Amino acid sequence: MLRAADLLVYPVLTRDRQAMADLVLSALGPLRQARGGAEPLLDTLTAYFDSGCVAAEAARRLSLSVRALTYRLDRIHTLTGANPADPVHRYTLQTAVIGARLLDWPEKDF
Repeated sequence: MLRAADLLVYPVLTRDRQAMADLVLSALGPLRQARGGAEPLLDTLTAYFDSGCVAAEAARRLSLSVRALTYRLDRIHTLTGANPADPVHRYTLQTAVIGARLLDWPEKDF
């Protein structure tokens, strides 16, 4: 069950669609270079953030080994230059992941 107050951030994030699209492309665009495309790495970030940045829990949610999950996180860091485990980078990546889902990226290009 969700509270309405918990959803208030989404209209704020999508109010400036172009700014959100720019953030998604600048923060996550390099993931397109990954073998298999951006989607598996985007799913990895989603699971990682949804699990409170606990690698073991995120791995369970994705049916991966912890080693495979940490490899993916390292690959994200290499491609984007942003480390999902670093709080300074985490906020940008997490906001970009939310924006990607709201804008249906990478399926829809903008």
